[in-house]
Amino acid sequence: MSGWGPYVPPGFHMIWGWRIAAAIFLTALGSMTMLLAAFYDVRGKAQRMVKINMVTGWVFILAALAFFIIDLGQPPRAGNIILIGYPNGRLAQSWMAWGVMFLGGMVIWGLIFLVIFYLPWATSKLVRSLGLARLVRPTRLTLDYLVMITGIAATVYTAFLFAAAGGKSYWWNGTLPILWLSSGLGYGTAFSLLVARFFYTPGVKTDGGAFDARRLIHELGWVDLLAVIFEGFSWALFLTVAYANHYEARIPLTQLLLQTYAPYFWGFVITLGIAIPLLLEIALFKVDPMGTFAKWAILVIFIAVMLGGYMLRYIVMAVAYYHAPFTPLVNAEPQWGPWWG
Repeated sequence: MSGWGPYVPPGFHMIWGWRIAAAIFLTALGSMTMLLAAFYDVRGKAQRMVKINMVTGWVFILAALAFFIIDLGQPPRAGNIILIGYPNGRLAQSWMAWGVMFLGGMVIWGLIFLVIFYLPWATSKLVRSLGLARLVRPTRLTLDYLVMITGIAATVYTAFLFAAAGGKSYWWNGTLPILWLSSGLGYGTAFSLLVARFFYTPGVKTDGGAFDARRLIHELGWVDLLAVIFEGFSWALFLTVAYANHYEARIPLTQLLLQTYAPYFWGFVITLGIAIPLLLEIALFKVDPMGTFAKWAILVIFIAVMLGGYMLRYIVMAVAYYHAPFTPLVNAEPQWGPWWG
């Protein structure tokens, strides 16, 4: 018992379930995969990985949109989310509407890259006919930066969406966007490591340049290591803020750390999603990145990060549904303030 009555188990009123968890996980995976592709494209390096990442990340974004639309229950009306408030002359009146716009942007940028990759003759013909040959590189750089900016926005917007949900003090946490971003970067980097190890030939300079596959894996290994460390720090910060934010948040925290969801948190999120990748990343720096150990280590890192990543999104969402009903006397103002809540 706590406060006004007993906590309410999620099964009685869980509005968002595994489909939304899959959607926000795939959003982070696709966005960060495309972000890394754009980052290396700006540098003019690892063009094979750029192509694979951009195309695969775009597919992940489409899958995320599919899960969002299916969960709505009225797929034909999904586009109306953006038009909320339109009768009053305002668009995108909720974080859900902004999310659709961010994801739509990622789809559009990905389509442009698909044309560049798979219809180069059409692109060249259009550029020549318009006399825009000198603007090709600046335009592509602009597109890369748009992918990076929109990718970050698409990854973190659900944190603000959760914070805006009434009656869930566990989500009123200013560190949730940091946790979303750090973990998402880990997903994208783990996928990029997989591409770098299994789609490049050992000892061969990549893409006709001086960027060796070993150096690419070494760079990505550092990025993934830092992302995992940042994720662990973000979890510590998130749990501390959640505990201090509101006394009602202690019920879902207890479920997360000690009771119903503790095996998923400690087993999947911490062990699989953070500890195992962290140890293997450190070990990768001591061995040949193109050797047998590295091959299996990178495969294990990818699988562990994917399993831990999905479970992270799911339990952060699910445990918030453990709460005691608020009394009229409880101060339920979220950390973001009345406007965000």
